[in-house]
Amino acid sequence: MVTATAFGLGGCVSLPEWRREPTPEPTPTSWEMAGGNAHNTSRLTTTAGSQIGDAAWRRSPGSQFASPLVTTTELGLVHTQSTVFGFDKADGTVAFTHSLPGGVAAAPAVTDSLVVVPRDTVGEGFDQIDLDTPTVCAIDHETGRRAWEHTVDGSFLASVTVADDIYVQSDREVHRLTANGTAVWRHSFEQPFDLQKIVSYIRPVVGSDAVYVVHRGGVIRLDRATGEVQWTRSAWEADFPPVVVDETTLLASTGDAVVGLRPDDGRVRWRVDESPAWGPAVTDAVAVFDIDDGGLLGVDPAAGEEQWRTEDGHTICPPVVASGSVFTGGTTLSAVDTATGDRVDTRDVRTSVNWITPDADGLLVRESILGAPTIKRYSLR
Repeated sequence: MVTATAFGLGGCVSLPEWRREPTPEPTPTSWEMAGGNAHNTSRLTTTAGSQIGDAAWRRSPGSQFASPLVTTTELGLVHTQSTVFGFDKADGTVAFTHSLPGGVAAAPAVTDSLVVVPRDTVGEGFDQIDLDTPTVCAIDHETGRRAWEHTVDGSFLASVTVADDIYVQSDREVHRLTANGTAVWRHSFEQPFDLQKIVSYIRPVVGSDAVYVVHRGGVIRLDRATGEVQWTRSAWEADFPPVVVDETTLLASTGDAVVGLRPDDGRVRWRVDESPAWGPAVTDAVAVFDIDDGGLLGVDPAAGEEQWRTEDGHTICPPVVASGSVFTGGTTLSAVDTATGDRVDTRDVRTSVNWITPDADGLLVRESILGAPTIKRYSLR
């Protein structure tokens, strides 16, 4: 597991002015992969290709980062130990940088006008801690300046989720915030995580009338309007956030099984006894799991029936779905047909792919080259 263990330096300061004229605000499809849907950053509704082209560019932010890459219409956003970078997706040039206090937490999220960045109070590699409590910093798209900050009790922050509002989870609390940083409600846990288990792929998951979170191995449903607990499933060791498929099915990944739950009461609809290495990537017709024994497993999310299985070794990053293909990473970057499990395309990257974010124009990936994190942009056709 990748944990939030690195400090950053400096304070929330103003960004340089944009190097180009302001552009129209992104449409919702440009930030769905940053947490703006119920499918746990694993589904892209925009049409994309499945053939993986050459790398258009590669850049190194010069600092470690553990969280997934997120995008707007024009930018790829990277959250490092001390800085948020915005890379132009067309050519990889740096559009902005922004220094932040505290330690690097999990993935940021994007609204129509803001980049919302979580920052922690703990880490390693730096002598001083300049935050007393976890803090969410919001940066304005157009001006590049800090819009607001919001503090949360605890030590560790999960990834941020954007739906109608902004949802933030720490090891002690869940908050719902408006776009201007005003708290709508907060839910406090009786106990924090016993270990540092808030990691870059943990985040609140928003359904039509509920918010689902993982805490101390259990799945909790909170009322979306009030933050009150509606049910808790605490008998499992859930290491990944659940996934909302539709109004009838919620998927939970435990240490030794994939479980389909009823969203209204948390009762089990079906169970597949396979150990998932990551949370699933889903379409309306199939949920794709990378299983510990090796390979991908396609399951009907309504009935829990196996649809297909591949025998390839498991990957080192969560699978993601875009336009009929599931993309996986490791020493190769691969595309598999979600309907059949057949390999569509593959590319030998001669290193390791740790995160993948697809959009309509290509794949933005994190690779490790000689131990240094590197961002690459691959075309899709």
